Amino acid sequence: MDILKLNLTMKRQITILSLFLLIASTIISCKKDDTSLKAQMLGRWTLNKIVTSGYTAEETLKDPKKINGTVTYGTTSDYVDFKSNNDDQVELSLSGNRTIGTYVIIYSDQFSMDINDGLNYCKINSITANKLEFTAKIDKTNVTKVYSLSR
Repeated sequence: MDILKLNLTMKRQITILSLFLLIASTIISCKKDDTSLKAQMLGRWTLNKIVTSGYTAEETLKDPKKINGTVTYGTTSDYVDFKSNNDDQVELSLSGNRTIGTYVIIYSDQFSMDINDGLNYCKINSITANKLEFTAKIDKTNVTKVYSLSR
């Protein structure tokens, strides 16, 4: 009889220990990711300026929107919003004109962004909790844009 009681007690202890380990591993595995590039980029950023270079004179004559130089933004309707949904969407709003595209993290300091002007290969110049600057090169062109963002 004592062996049966001991056996039940040990089974109960093993069950309790197993539950404890399961709960502990669940809590540890659900740790918030705040160091990856995506985690740092997520959310809405105010667009301060875009510095564009690489458009030819011919391209500028054909499309007056394609200009080299610095365009300053900074109002609440000027933003870049890296969404946290499963589609990895990015929303770009320039003077109230919204464009929705997608972004993909490539390396710890690089990502691609497919928006209205085509596929952009982007490299992070600097990123902090309140500032983000990256250089985007439009695929199959010599055009580069340096985006300066803040929160």
